[in-house]
Amino acid sequence: MPQTNHPILIVGAGPVGLTTAIELKRRGVTPMIIDNDGVPTPESRALAIHARTLDIFEKSGISEKLIEAGNKINHILMRKNNKTKVHLNLNQDLPHRYNFILALPQSHTEEILIEALTKQGIEINWYTSLERLQTTPSNFDCMLVDSNKKTEQQISPQIVIGADGAHSTVRKSLNIPFDGQSIDDEWSLADVELSNWPFPYDHAVVNFTPKGPIGFFPLGQGCGRLVSSQPDVLNNVPEGATITKTIWHSTFKISYRQVATYQQGNAFLAGDAAHIHSPAGGRGMNLGIEDAATLAYLLANDRHDEYTGLRHPIGKRVLKMTEQQTKQITAPGMMFDFMLSFIAPLIMSVPSWRRQGLARLTGLDTPKPEWLN
Repeated sequence: MPQTNHPILIVGAGPVGLTTAIELKRRGVTPMIIDNDGVPTPESRALAIHARTLDIFEKSGISEKLIEAGNKINHILMRKNNKTKVHLNLNQDLPHRYNFILALPQSHTEEILIEALTKQGIEINWYTSLERLQTTPSNFDCMLVDSNKKTEQQISPQIVIGADGAHSTVRKSLNIPFDGQSIDDEWSLADVELSNWPFPYDHAVVNFTPKGPIGFFPLGQGCGRLVSSQPDVLNNVPEGATITKTIWHSTFKISYRQVATYQQGNAFLAGDAAHIHSPAGGRGMNLGIEDAATLAYLLANDRHDEYTGLRHPIGKRVLKMTEQQTKQITAPGMMFDFMLSFIAPLIMSVPSWRRQGLARLTGLDTPKPEWLN
């Protein structure tokens, strides 16, 4: 591990921490980045990459590589009783030049970001955890532990960025509350290979069943992710699908939490360290990447005091929206059936409303960062 102090310490080398490092380095600032794991996540986790994220990565030459590696989702189908009730054509109606949702496992996204960061001359300190974070009058006192080499290092960065997830050590060290609620219902997901699927692999499909919604999000020809509001997604495979292999299976519960402030002095929180919410719309990773890129821009321009004011309202809005969407798609009964069968098709028949709905779904409904203009 390097023995030289760095002005900026980034804790966490997931998509948010990696983005922060890439965007800082692109602006002439060299941070130190650590992660307590030894390798990037092997799990697919977040899948959706939205248009604004591709905008953000364009200047680093990363967007082209993401698109080349990923699978374009061009259509979204909402179905009930084996009939399509709503058909959204992103190529036609998404108001952006990246008029699709890019599906790419988080593990592959991280590999591409790590490659880009390495080319910028920054190596990640793997197996390294933040064991102590204390504020001093001029900077921070941090104790780092390398579990692989069994060594300790004390550093005094001027700025600390917590991109270390929902259980953030940085957030806890700063005693910043993570207020909100957790939902008791258990959801499940499975990444699978299929020998048979009744739709093209550029179509995301959400089936509404008596047990709740089951979504399929294609990752490429013959593979994709199933997501269910029930804990047994593999026992509720949509009709017409034949699964040949389960790559990854997991259950999860949904929480809605957000910090009151994204910063305390020169310590900052981004991504899941600052906010968590329902996976509806695939907004989580994209929101965190936008946090990271915004923070890097503000730090490079000595405007970091604006960070919470810019990002907290957007995070709050996404939490509220994803909670509403999740309640809507999991609400049983005649009212939802009526909405899906009659109201939604009527709304989506109006081009301007259709474009607005897709912009909202894909994160283009929030203010565009000034540095992307």
